[in-house]
Amino acid sequence: MAEQAAELRGLDVVFYTVKDMTRARAFYESLFGVKPSVDSGYWVEYELPDGTTFALANDPQGGWNEGHGLMLGVVDREQAAKKARELGGTITDRKFEGASCGAYECIDTEGNFLYLHQRK
Repeated sequence: MAEQAAELRGLDVVFYTVKDMTRARAFYESLFGVKPSVDSGYWVEYELPDGTTFALANDPQGGWNEGHGLMLGVVDREQAAKKARELGGTITDRKFEGASCGAYECIDTEGNFLYLHQRK
């Protein structure tokens, strides 16, 4: 029997990876007049007027990789990860756990990165 599809909540975060966090922050904060709602030094979030989140990321361990990311909000990230694997996706060893959320990094069947993001 096929397992049920992962329950999707919506789009939680879109982010860009950046080479220089100070420079990137100056650009976006000056361009749009936004202030961070979350700032860990290597991850900065901006809550947009429509309730979505835009973030800048600079991985202190992995260095810079060209790209961007999509965090899709799921109800149960364990179940979503299991389903992604069944469908040919790859769950990497990169995951994070924060005070308000956690996520698994997933590579889809086409090589695109997405994050299975669960709010607490």
